[in-house]
Amino acid sequence: MAESIKSTNQRKHISRRRPPKLSYQSKNAYTADIARQNKVKHLVIGSEYRSVGPKACMNITKIHRLELAASVMSIGENAFRGCTQLVSVSMPGTVQEIGEAAFMECRKLREINLPKTLKVIRPRTFKLCRALKSIELPESLEDIGENAFIDCDNLQEVAIPQQIEMIAFRTFYGCKHLQEVTLPPGLKIIGREAFVNCSFQSVALPDGLVTIGDSAFLKCKCLESIHIPKSVRKIEKWAFHGCPRLKKVVLLHDPEVMGDWLFNRGNTVVHCKRNSKVDAYCKEFQYKTEYLD
Repeated sequence: MAESIKSTNQRKHISRRRPPKLSYQSKNAYTADIARQNKVKHLVIGSEYRSVGPKACMNITKIHRLELAASVMSIGENAFRGCTQLVSVSMPGTVQEIGEAAFMECRKLREINLPKTLKVIRPRTFKLCRALKSIELPESLEDIGENAFIDCDNLQEVAIPQQIEMIAFRTFYGCKHLQEVTLPPGLKIIGREAFVNCSFQSVALPDGLVTIGDSAFLKCKCLESIHIPKSVRKIEKWAFHGCPRLKKVVLLHDPEVMGDWLFNRGNTVVHCKRNSKVDAYCKEFQYKTEYLD
């Protein structure tokens, strides 16, 4: 997958398996017409329903609690988008599909359980869920879409499941209280702007990582050190720029591609090998170096 990378536009250059299109059946679906007649604070979608339709409860601000019966197997795109008073969601293990932006802009959402067999979190699913502090991602996950958790201001920790090979464009962008992130050993790509403005002091990049995308860790103002594994072949521009506390970067091999201004020029010291490509790069951009020969 990583061998096909030729530009910073990941949608174009990554041979990425796209998740199957969300299947939706109108039969036995909880729809917007039903929702308009059923505006309650504690919404229970009962056993007579097999799915929640697209935009079914979009912008219904009266809902505080949501409970889905075990008969529900899918949630349509934008189904609960803009439910700004929604605090908790109880979801059965039978749910197999959650549509794009299904819980986007649920600004007070604090509690939600994801089914243990869920394979895909689609783009923008939890965008702007500003009250969400933690979420357990099931080990069954194979794909997390772009902008899935963008601007989840209070998200504090996340463990990426083992099967995930790519952190997509702006997945955790603007999660300014994200203090701990655990990356899986099989991760190959950290995408463009994936962790902009997060708050972890360190992050363990796994052996086997191939690409660190454009501005991947831009403005991570608490980041203090980073060890870049020898498997990394491409570090795109501004990957660690705007990280004023980043004092130590260990880079003991020569990646094929090193973009402009990877780090700030102030306090960052790059630990590298003398007369290496990295050494020449640091001289060009006037970064401090410490040799580990």
